Amino acid sequence: MTALASTAPRRLSKAATDSDRQRSFAASCGIYLCVAVFAIWILLPVWYLVVSSLITPAQLGVKPFPMVPGSITFDNYLSVLTGSTGSKGFGSTDIGARLLPAIGQSFFVSSVLVVLNLTIAGLAAYGLSRYPFRGSRLFELSIIISRVVPAIAIIGPFFVAFRVTGILNTPWALIVSYNVFTLPLAIMILKNYFDQLPREIEEAAKIDGASRLQTLWIIVVPLARPGLVAAGVLIFLEAWSEFFYSLVLTNQLTVPPLLAGFQSVQQFNWNALAAATVMSMIPPVVLVIIFQRHVVGALTAGAVK
Repeated sequence: MTALASTAPRRLSKAATDSDRQRSFAASCGIYLCVAVFAIWILLPVWYLVVSSLITPAQLGVKPFPMVPGSITFDNYLSVLTGSTGSKGFGSTDIGARLLPAIGQSFFVSSVLVVLNLTIAGLAAYGLSRYPFRGSRLFELSIIISRVVPAIAIIGPFFVAFRVTGILNTPWALIVSYNVFTLPLAIMILKNYFDQLPREIEEAAKIDGASRLQTLWIIVVPLARPGLVAAGVLIFLEAWSEFFYSLVLTNQLTVPPLLAGFQSVQQFNWNALAAATVMSMIPPVVLVIIFQRHVVGALTAGAVK
């Protein structure tokens, strides 16, 4: 009787453990299924774009669409590189011939903006993190609120100011205007990251005779490198993909408005547009693949307090 009483709790415990394992397995399967569906939802249009860039217009019209083409061609990429896509932009200029210069301009604008933002936002975020003042929280909230201001609400003053100063339709017009929505993002990311750094190391450097700027450059910047990389990558991606400001302030100077110009009333070459889009995706994709570890680590660290 005693033996039966002692084995009963063990059986109940084993049954509970098996039930927990089954629920855990079912939950894991559900999570993986959701992730797979989400991945297909995101990657399927990209795959469709890549396949469209590797087939001919005749193959593009086949139904159902050949998700795995039997034969591929690189003529679409050659037509974009040689400027013979047949899509005309402003001034009857073939848009394909302007793609590589537009990619260069996008890279220049994004790179300069990253350096400028990391310098300004880094100093601002470090000051907010280490030197709180009365109203600093309200100032941080105002920075966050500035992110929700519609771009169309302030494009008019920018257009007039750039026309008066003579920098309209130049990369500098985009660099100045892009700071409106990239600086708040960089400040928020770096402020959260600086809050995670131990202050004892800075205090030790101060005891050793280092100035505040020396401490910032020698101690803080190396420790904050993942946060700086994360902010830099996100700034680069925002500047690279920005469309509205580039469309209004320039004459298809960067990649997004130039790709939109591929569509014309007279002729529309979808295969060439797909090839140009794939080419414009290469720089940001490579950048994210290289720095993905830093980006994920910095954003995770900044989210946990």
